Amino acid sequence: MFSNNLLIVDFPVLLHGQFQHLANLIQFNLIPTSASDALSELSNASSLENDTNIMVHYLENPLQDIGYLCVELFKNDLHIAFCPALNVELEVILISSGFHGAISVDDDIAHQIQSIKKVQDGEISFHPKAVSKYILQRKRIPSSGNRAKILAVTTKKEQQVLSLILHGLTNEEMAKELNISVNTVKMHVQNIYKKTKIKNRGQLFAFAAG
Repeated sequence: MFSNNLLIVDFPVLLHGQFQHLANLIQFNLIPTSASDALSELSNASSLENDTNIMVHYLENPLQDIGYLCVELFKNDLHIAFCPALNVELEVILISSGFHGAISVDDDIAHQIQSIKKVQDGEISFHPKAVSKYILQRKRIPSSGNRAKILAVTTKKEQQVLSLILHGLTNEEMAKELNISVNTVKMHVQNIYKKTKIKNRGQLFAFAAG
């Protein structure tokens, strides 16, 4: 048995063989699991004092799926997003959500291995433009503080909208990203304001910075 574990979360069965081959090449144990069982699987793997645990999350619809991931998962170990397609905006959101790297379905196995090895070595594996944009945005996007309080009173969909608000997206841009109507976005925004007793985005940014 290898000393490292590669946990693939919510992967379609047809991709298991591909990742078994990849895991063998980098000498990792492959552990298929679901999002609901991932925390216990990760706990079991960590209890064996292995060198590295890396979770690769299959996100068919990243902007929707991110909101359903257990926050506890991201407190430890390393996480890579595996998506049908990637772009700079999506990678920025993945960085903000706690991922250490991102891989596209279309990436060849050599690139996938390179990304996993970079994350294993303590680096992040994202497109340089995404990293630059994330760093520049952090100058105007407040770091979390009171965000936990907001998350405690909002729904998953409202949390997705909140994340996009804090990344500076307009209602129209959020509607496009989430594939919903602008009116639905406005409803979620108003619900966030009502639940947090906040009146506008300026106050929301200030509150999240606390």
